[in-house]
Amino acid sequence: MLAGGPGRATEVAVVSLVEAGALRISRDGLVSAVQGPPRSWTPLQSFVLGSVPRPLGELVAAGARSGQAQALRQQLISRGYVRTAGAVRAVRWLRRLFFLAWLGSIVWSIFGDLPFWAVFAGFFVWMFLAAMTYPFVRPLTRAGRRAVRRLRTVVVTSDRVPLVACYGLLGRVSGQYVWQVLGIDPVAAATLRRRRKSDGSSGSASCGSGCGSCSSSSCGSSSDSGSSDSGSSSDSGSSCGSSCGGGCGGGGGD
Repeated sequence: MLAGGPGRATEVAVVSLVEAGALRISRDGLVSAVQGPPRSWTPLQSFVLGSVPRPLGELVAAGARSGQAQALRQQLISRGYVRTAGAVRAVRWLRRLFFLAWLGSIVWSIFGDLPFWAVFAGFFVWMFLAAMTYPFVRPLTRAGRRAVRRLRTVVVTSDRVPLVACYGLLGRVSGQYVWQVLGIDPVAAATLRRRRKSDGSSGSASCGSGCGSCSSSSCGSSSDSGSSDSGSSSDSGSSCGSSCGGGCGGGGGD
């Protein structure tokens, strides 16, 4: 969720279930359940299991819009990994007001009696305030960005779930798409759609406004907790799911 938003988190849930033998993806992209003994799944994984059979692309899109994905985002907010959309918007508006105030000083200096040196001083004040507030317009907090950086350090092509978490199914690694590395049929991969950073996420447009695709994820089963989405949504385990370097943005492929 942190690395790529709700779409990425859903991709991680799907791939982790495939790896566990609970799902299979046909050549034409239909995701279906595989009968097996009862197991404990995260809420997002349970949603995926309850939503099949379904084409892969539709399943990822449905998971990104699900209440389970939104609940995961709220858990990330409560744990200090993501800022609320309202907080991000407030800082952005404050920055705009600073800028408008500086533009107003220019008009005042032209048509009024404001000394021109005050305009220069105002410019430097605005630049200083913009630099000071910049970290707060990003959806991920410092802790959230650290979690995404940790994910990058553990990703190798043989670790399939963290690979999806970091890059998304439509991402590229070592000259190949991730879906190719995973052995997914091209017809099945064609059902996926590349999501904009702003699509339902707050990671990048972000884990602050809708996480997320968060785009970079930490959602599945991490060292924090193996049984709930919240426990796994910020650590760099197999559940970490806009690119691995960004914030929560769209889903796979960002």
